[in-house]
Amino acid sequence: MENKSNEIDVRKILRIIVEHWWWFVLGVAACTMLGVAYYLRKAPQWTTDASVVLRQKEGSGTSLDALSMLGLSGNRAAEDEVVVLSSRGLLYQAIDALNLWDAPSKRGGLRWEGEFRHPALTIDYLSLTEDAQIKPFVVKVKPTKKGYKVKTKMGFFHRSTTRVTDLSEPIETDIGTIRIHANRPLSPDTTYRVAHSRRELVVAGYQKKLSVTLHKKESNIIHISTQSPVPERDKALLHQMIEQYNLNAIVDKNMLATNTAAFIDERLDIITKELGEAEEAVSDYKQQNNIADISTQANLFLHASSAEQRAMAEIETQLSLVEYIDEFLRDDTKRNSLIPSNIGLSDASLASGLTEYNALQLQRMRILRTATEDNPVIEQMNAQLASMRENIIETIGSVRESLKIRQRNLQAQDTKFNRQIQNAPEQQREYVRVVRQQQIKERLYVFLYEKREENALMLAATATPAKILDMPQRDVKSQSPKLTKLLLLCIILGLLIPAAILYILVLFNDTIDDVKEYERRIKAPLLGQLVQNSRNAHIAIHEGESTVSAELFRLIRTNLRFVLPKEAKNPVILVTSSINGEGKSYVSCNTALSLAILGKKVVLVGMDIRKPMLTTYFGLKTKGHLTDYLAEPDVTVDDIIVASGEHKNLDLIPCGTIPPNPAELLQTERVEELFAELRKRYDYIIVDTAPVALVSDTYQLDRIADMTIYVSRYKYTPSEMIDYLNNMIDQKRMHNVACVLNGVKGLRAGYGYGGQQ
Repeated sequence: MENKSNEIDVRKILRIIVEHWWWFVLGVAACTMLGVAYYLRKAPQWTTDASVVLRQKEGSGTSLDALSMLGLSGNRAAEDEVVVLSSRGLLYQAIDALNLWDAPSKRGGLRWEGEFRHPALTIDYLSLTEDAQIKPFVVKVKPTKKGYKVKTKMGFFHRSTTRVTDLSEPIETDIGTIRIHANRPLSPDTTYRVAHSRRELVVAGYQKKLSVTLHKKESNIIHISTQSPVPERDKALLHQMIEQYNLNAIVDKNMLATNTAAFIDERLDIITKELGEAEEAVSDYKQQNNIADISTQANLFLHASSAEQRAMAEIETQLSLVEYIDEFLRDDTKRNSLIPSNIGLSDASLASGLTEYNALQLQRMRILRTATEDNPVIEQMNAQLASMRENIIETIGSVRESLKIRQRNLQAQDTKFNRQIQNAPEQQREYVRVVRQQQIKERLYVFLYEKREENALMLAATATPAKILDMPQRDVKSQSPKLTKLLLLCIILGLLIPAAILYILVLFNDTIDDVKEYERRIKAPLLGQLVQNSRNAHIAIHEGESTVSAELFRLIRTNLRFVLPKEAKNPVILVTSSINGEGKSYVSCNTALSLAILGKKVVLVGMDIRKPMLTTYFGLKTKGHLTDYLAEPDVTVDDIIVASGEHKNLDLIPCGTIPPNPAELLQTERVEELFAELRKRYDYIIVDTAPVALVSDTYQLDRIADMTIYVSRYKYTPSEMIDYLNNMIDQKRMHNVACVLNGVKGLRAGYGYGGQQ
């Protein structure tokens, strides 16, 4: 059963498509024309792309790698740099460097062709209105015989036209005062245009088309691409972005190196002074005590340069560096400054913390180039930096304690050395102490001097962090839209749009629109189908005619023999429907005529006494007297029968005056008397009755009927009336029911007759 339903649904869909084939032809034609017009007006879009690789040199003792200075390493660095390369700040710098704030173009056929490098027009905005400072606007210039026609457009309603003879003079327009510079002679057959927007909107427009992605998840290769109608401008923009990115990285690296150099120079000044004092103390001591014994001095220096002394000197150096970093972090005036990190700190965790802190600080500085302090991102970074600063201070405390423990251990070992020279004269012991202090200062001086040289080398290094693998280039296969694809899309849309409209119409259509489905659902035999009467005539069958409508009524006449009870002599046939307008009177009139043409004596009784139509259909002047017969015993059958005027074998009994009590009138015994008499006189009695879904009149006549013809109308009768009909049959409210489907289109009726209907 389910498979059958599916087959019916497919057939129904195909039927609807065939019936409305011209919808699809019009849809495809309209969409194709729109597509061609769009293609002719739309400037082709091209994709321009480039590839860069992040340099990742091996770190050495000199730390020359710029990325390591920024705290970048491994694939995490590449992911961070993807964000940097697609940032508004970097794009803003590149657009500003190329001066791409305005978009000049010229008319080429139906399209606007963008211009770059040497645009025909540039505009100075001397003073703009408040709206023009906020909203985008367009300035068009058209050369004429008498000068130039300048048009401005801002939105849909704000338009103005100004005619000038000299473009270089200030021009008053609706957007304000402007001055136009013609960079080359303007062609009189061409219109030139300059589109202007706020800088934030320009950056947002370029950023929307920009794509920055990693080549692979584990790779340090980054692909950058953008799309626009001006590939030359895109090539310059991508190249400028890469250059600006490298320049920013170098500036950040130099900023950190400069800050470190200032720290080293400051410490060197202090150590130089302390070293000078220590050396002067040694010299003074030697002079005062006349120490000149070379062997003794050599022996003393040998002990002073022992491993313990060197280690103590190193610890003194580290403590000094740690103390300075601690002072730097606690100084509120340097809260937003970079911390010197390339100064030889031996603790790896502290050095790593400083590197991460500096990387975040540099990122904050980048964002501040195009943002304010109250920006939510800056506030979040400030909180993160404060947290990192506290963590570094705690780490410094731990490192300081660790260094002091090591210092105490070394001092304990040094005590043993001091005991060894206890027996030496007081003069020699004092000399060792003085020389030891001088040696510590000297080692610290040499250490800082070496760091200053390393930092100077790093400051001088110009290696860029991003190396270009593929120069910005237009992808020749990326043209959009492509005519073939556009036409294919238009054809698909041209088919889909009518299909969608038909689907909606079918979805909201609750009428009978499928003959096979109607025949399958009804619980009564189908006498036949009737096509739409193209002549709009009430009488569709005449003797000797062979129209489609006439043949279909003859078919119904033939099928009546199979549904009428065999015992029915001179049968009474009711013709009814569900609601008004389904054609029951049309069916009753023409069925009666078809039987009359066959040579049978037929009477057509109009018992739809609420809305009689028989006299109108046959063009009779009399209204009839049926209701008079039912109400008055003196009226006879002969008084109410009239000739039809269409055929000699067909008589009519029109309804007459519409009574106030039709339901009660149909329940009188006069109804049985009337039909008993008619059965004696006629071979067939056709009764035009009222719609059963509106009034109960027809149900009262079922007692005198041999069968009922139930008329439904194609694409008019609600489909729920099929259920009403089936319930009526199941409840046996009417017996021996047969159906007729009226108003079916000729193609749907399934007959091959030509000619008139």
